[in-house]
Order: sequence, then structure tokens, then C-alpha cells
Amino acid sequence: AASTTATAKPTFSFESIPPPSSSAASTTASSNNDDDPTTNPDDGKVSVQQEENKDEDILMEIRAKHLKCVDGKWKKFGAGVLRLYRHKETSKHRMVLRNEIGKVQLNLAVSKGMPLDKHLKKGSKGAAAYVSFAAVENEEAGMERFMLQVKPEELDNLHSTLSEMAK
Repeated sequence: AASTTATAKPTFSFESIPPPSSSAASTTASSNNDDDPTTNPDDGKVSVQQEENKDEDILMEIRAKHLKCVDGKWKKFGAGVLRLYRHKETSKHRMVLRNEIGKVQLNLAVSKGMPLDKHLKKGSKGAAAYVSFAAVENEEAGMERFMLQVKPEELDNLHSTLSEMAK
């Protein structure tokens, strides 16, 4: 009698539902639901497509962290892919840092004569490499100090590319 009550209870499982037995039914269902994000899970991975930019050339693409001096202390604001651009017609330069989902974290113009300093700090956790500079992010706030943190082996390349942009 105990075994009949155990089989009568509904069971819950995270196992996947087996596919339909008819292969024709599954191909028509998948072709109709190509746009439906629920039919093709992303396994938790987010892929960011780069926005097509026909007006600017990418001079450099690198992973970086963005820091800003707030009340005399450096505060981390975001990390992601830093791209350095040159406009094809006006030759103006800018830097854009986007996080993993594509949201803009930093968008600054690189002006001529912009002073750029590179810093390599060695500590107990390893080396930390930074390029520091002053720029205007918000006209109301005026000139502010920023730093971009990169891997130590990429510091010289970033600094030289930014220096060329600021000429």
C-alpha cells in the first residue's frame, strides 16, 4: 500500500523534457521560433556585439579599468573593453570604455596636448599599471583627473597610442 501512495504523488525534477518523437515537428517548431530567446538559452554567457562604426577607425582595443579622482581619492567606476578611435573625416580622437553588457562607462575626447603619465606600482599582489590624465567628462564639473588601469605588459602600448593621439 505504501508503494501505491508514493507513485501517486507528483514528482518535480529539473531534468530536461525529451524532444518530440517526430523530427519534422521539431524542425518546423525551431524554424518558427528563431527570434524567440526562450527557445535557445544562452547558458548564462552574454555576448556583446560591437556596434558598427563607419565614421571612425579603431586605433586600439584593450581591457581596462576606469578610475576617477573624487574628493582627492581614486574611485573605481567600471571595467571592460577600452577602444581608442580616430574620426575618418575630422581626425578627432576619443576613448570609449564599455562594460561586458555594452553599456558605456567612459566616453572622453582626447585633446591635443593632453598630458599623459604612466605609472607602474609594484606591490604584494603584483604589479599595477596605470595611465593618468586630466579631461572633461561633464562640462559642469570641468576638468577632472582619470586613470586607466591595464595589465603591466600593455602599459607602454596604451601610453604610446594615447600620446600619438594627443599630438
